[in-house]
Amino acid sequence: MSNMDNTFDWNLCLAYLKKGDLRSPMEYLAQFPEHADLYQKYVSIFQQEKYLSYDIDSGLQDILLIYQKYYRDAFYLEQSAEDAAGRLRARLADLFQTDPAAPLDELEERAADTFRSHSMYVLTGRTNGYYGPYIWRYEELKHYAVELPDGVQEYAVKLLDGFVMESWLNYLTFGMSGTGGWSNGDGLIHCVKHNYDLDSESFQVSLLKHEAQHAADQSRYPGMSPEDLEYRAKLVELIYSEKRLLLDRFLMEADATSASNGHGLAAERITRGFEARLNKDRKKLAGLPVQEVQMVSFALFQESTGEMGRKYLGSPA
Repeated sequence: MSNMDNTFDWNLCLAYLKKGDLRSPMEYLAQFPEHADLYQKYVSIFQQEKYLSYDIDSGLQDILLIYQKYYRDAFYLEQSAEDAAGRLRARLADLFQTDPAAPLDELEERAADTFRSHSMYVLTGRTNGYYGPYIWRYEELKHYAVELPDGVQEYAVKLLDGFVMESWLNYLTFGMSGTGGWSNGDGLIHCVKHNYDLDSESFQVSLLKHEAQHAADQSRYPGMSPEDLEYRAKLVELIYSEKRLLLDRFLMEADATSASNGHGLAAERITRGFEARLNKDRKKLAGLPVQEVQMVSFALFQESTGEMGRKYLGSPA
């Protein structure tokens, strides 16, 4: 990842980090003396293993240290997903003094219960192929009427606040990026409150409409794959976004190489859809007029609706 024009671009770093590539942004940062402080943060944690300390009890601190070591294994040492997860499992088993062959999901649930016993909320499991817990202290429930291409529906939104850890992307970016929210298939939308101005397009479209589309699709198409879910939700973002060049961001996030990166695969699929419909190479798609992006995205979404019916419901072609 070389410095071609001598101008630092954080979005370029972020595009790599979202794909789980830490080495490339570190090499890029090292070329900019004015960002030496940020580069040194990465060196301190990932090279020198001077891990972060959290404002929590020591026993809970030990659990988060295990996850920090997992982040180093997965992203800096570039261990395979299986090897990094195996080491995470072994460390959790050792901490809890239990069978080292115990399933990782059971060990993660035991870790989660430890935090819950201290009046915290926890979500474990994988985000885009990598482990890392979401741990927060406060919740507030609100209701929103959300317009989607297939109609308006009311959704309950849990606003989450007081985060202790926000999984791997937030950790890799020192809080400058991360998951904005999620839908678990239970009809609720979970929102990381501090990431949003609740009146902004970012919240109204990229969180509410994106996650509401997930909820609608999970209800309508049982067993839907992460790639299909993300593809349709990202198209919804493009259909309703007017103030941001979201397509440009998705072009940077496109990734056809990782089978576990639903966001990257969906962005790649959107890129190919635009290439086909506009007969343009992806290098010429950046900066398209908003109205053209919306029109193509709506056509791709309608096409996808028929495809999802055939794929998950057995509807006739």
